[in-house]
Amino acid sequence: MKNFITKYASFYSAILCILICLGSQSACSKKDVNLITPSNVYILDSLLNHTDDFTLERLTHIEEIKQKRKMAHSISEKYLYDNLLFENFYSLNADSALHYVDKCIKEANKAGNKEWYTKSLLNKAGLLTATGLLKGALDIMSSINTGELSKSQLIDYYGQMVYLYSHLGNFNGKPNNPYYVTERLYKDSVMNLIDSSHREFLWYKGWDILGTKQNPDSVIEALTKSLGQSKLNERQDAKDAYVLARLYEQKKDHFNYEQYMALSAIVDIKIANAEIASMEELARFLFDNGNGDVDRAYRYINYSLDKSLSYPNRNRAFGILELMGDINEVYQKRIQDNQKHTQVFLVLVCILAFFLILSIIGIVRQNRRMKKQGTDLAAANEQLHLKVSALSNAEKQLNELNIQLTDLNSDLKKKNAQLYEANFVKEEYIGYVFKLCSGYIDQIEELKKNIYLKAMKKQWKDVEKLTSDLDMKDEVKEFYQTFDTIFLNLYPNFVSDFNSLLKPDKQIVLKEGELMNMELRIYALVRLGITDSVKIADFLHCAPQTVYNYRLRARSRTNFSKQEFMDQVKSIGNFVGH
Repeated sequence: MKNFITKYASFYSAILCILICLGSQSACSKKDVNLITPSNVYILDSLLNHTDDFTLERLTHIEEIKQKRKMAHSISEKYLYDNLLFENFYSLNADSALHYVDKCIKEANKAGNKEWYTKSLLNKAGLLTATGLLKGALDIMSSINTGELSKSQLIDYYGQMVYLYSHLGNFNGKPNNPYYVTERLYKDSVMNLIDSSHREFLWYKGWDILGTKQNPDSVIEALTKSLGQSKLNERQDAKDAYVLARLYEQKKDHFNYEQYMALSAIVDIKIANAEIASMEELARFLFDNGNGDVDRAYRYINYSLDKSLSYPNRNRAFGILELMGDINEVYQKRIQDNQKHTQVFLVLVCILAFFLILSIIGIVRQNRRMKKQGTDLAAANEQLHLKVSALSNAEKQLNELNIQLTDLNSDLKKKNAQLYEANFVKEEYIGYVFKLCSGYIDQIEELKKNIYLKAMKKQWKDVEKLTSDLDMKDEVKEFYQTFDTIFLNLYPNFVSDFNSLLKPDKQIVLKEGELMNMELRIYALVRLGITDSVKIADFLHCAPQTVYNYRLRARSRTNFSKQEFMDQVKSIGNFVGH
């Protein structure tokens, strides 16, 4: 027995040393991921699990304002509540915010209140800038007469111009383009007017220092003090924390940059802010600075992408997708490395199990020869059985990990396919919209020239004839034809697949020459992800009631429930990418 144990002891020692070395190497690589992680990052990770709760809280507050708005009678009360609804929707839902700011503009006009009107125009320009509609924002800002503005309104005006030209410069892409020069001029204008009692003074002061050689220490101290005294439940707190993080970045202080950028993201999540920049910045920092925290960067960039698509922020979405591609590539490589490590461990466990079996056989033989040492052998056998059981459990756990990794790879492939499809559809329709808008602009320009020439010659009857001859039926028909062609190019089997959801005697039969009818177009938009009847009606130039009637009629011709039918429609049609 002693000779047998001595024979295999060296082998077990070698195997255990290999396992310990591999485990230590894995532990060290994980330990070096982020030696000093600020506490705010852990808080942020925790809050990401409760984003729906914060959104629900914001929506509940909005619903309370809506109920009060219904009780309003005077123009001033309606304007007050509509402005509150705009402010609450501004960072949550851009479409709803645009709806309420337009109502504020109408109410200000009706009341003849220039201050309300100017404030609402500035709000709308800021909203358009945030969503990437920079041309529309610039047109609004150009329409404002600065000579009629009060000091506080002028500060807001210059601040919006800084925000707008910052986006224009970012959209241009070049580091020293003229938009950034104009942005700097407007920053100087803000700083010449604003005083330290203004709520946004430190925010503007911080942005004024960024990119210059000014000493930021006094502003950093003031911002830190302000945030320390705040309840951290307002959008301004998120903005202050963001600019503070950027100032630390300029000082090469990466620890405090990460700390305060995470704080900005925390406030954004608490107030349900969908127009969130700090999370993208934090993901980029974690990924670019070589600390290897790919899991956290991957989670942050996915959150940022969801928010940029739901808000939507066009400029930010493109930047996020580019960064997400880089992170995803590293993430996939890491999964492959983990799979290789798992295989190595599995091979070592199998080898160890094999030699353990040999050991058991040897022990049994020795036990038959040495009955006098039965007690010692029984104890040794018991220990060996425990080791076999532990190894069996380890093998089961490794198998479970393999299954989880396989499922994760499958999910990632599905998400990549969905992302490719969404990107391709967007690219196709954005090109179509740009082409269609360009055509309409050319037609309007031609009509403008003709009317101008007729007006110059005082041919008023001809002018009247030009305007009375306008008929958009052909344009709408062309719009439908182009939409049908593009959609069926992407989903060539859509019509037949949709008919398969209907009862055999209730299926849609298209007229000769038709690609799709109105009912098919409605559900084509549903397939693209647009489910709101009002938005579908706006897109197809028809009444919301018409859309509702078509959808109700279609559901009556199928055996599916309402939700099942919607789920089936969203998944039909074989996507054809290029």
